[in-house]
Amino acid sequence: MKDEPVHPQGRNEIEEHRDEQLIDDISHELEIIENNRNNDENPDWDGSESELVADDDAEEYEIPETGIKISYSLTENEMYKCLYHSRLYKTKGKRAVLQTVIFALAGVIFLLTYFLTNSQYNVYNLFFGILCFAMVAVIWLVPHFHMKNLAKIMADGKNIDAEIYPTHIDIGKDDGAWSVELDGKAEIAEFDGIIMIYDDDRSFAIPERVIEPEVYNEIKAILLSGTMPEEISN
Repeated sequence: MKDEPVHPQGRNEIEEHRDEQLIDDISHELEIIENNRNNDENPDWDGSESELVADDDAEEYEIPETGIKISYSLTENEMYKCLYHSRLYKTKGKRAVLQTVIFALAGVIFLLTYFLTNSQYNVYNLFFGILCFAMVAVIWLVPHFHMKNLAKIMADGKNIDAEIYPTHIDIGKDDGAWSVELDGKAEIAEFDGIIMIYDDDRSFAIPERVIEPEVYNEIKAILLSGTMPEEISN
């Protein structure tokens, strides 16, 4: 029994069906990849755009590095948080609590002595008691209001331009430009949706909201691999 020849039209229909099936399979795979990528996206992203840039400072004999350029401005609230976590004031956290307890206890002792004794030096007990409680107020209120005022001044809406490379970060332009080497010496901290890097006496902050989802994991990997966790001083 001989095989019946396949009509050209039937062959075309079979090939078209295969092509449609192949397109459906590819579309399904792309959808899976997109869903997986979305799971790793930055949930705090505010729509700011990033772009790839080449390192203009690379030597002629070197292969130029490709970096990620971001441009943003800090809000007053973000600036306050950065100042609070900066090294502007050493008296904060556990140290502030400890000093508060010491001054409060001393104040209570001085005031009790003032009310319970009739010494000729009693007025000094009253003075030092009041002074101790005034110091408690200074520990907490002066840094707070100072940083609030600084944050209001510094959050002037000016853009911060930064280019993040695997080996360093270039910040700013022209005369105000400076850089952070990602050689493991700088320190990094994460708080309240902000990534902050400490390099000697300077610091650099990136709000997570300005990092595009497509480069979020890459930027985090570069920063974490080139720095060490911040040493918390009590």
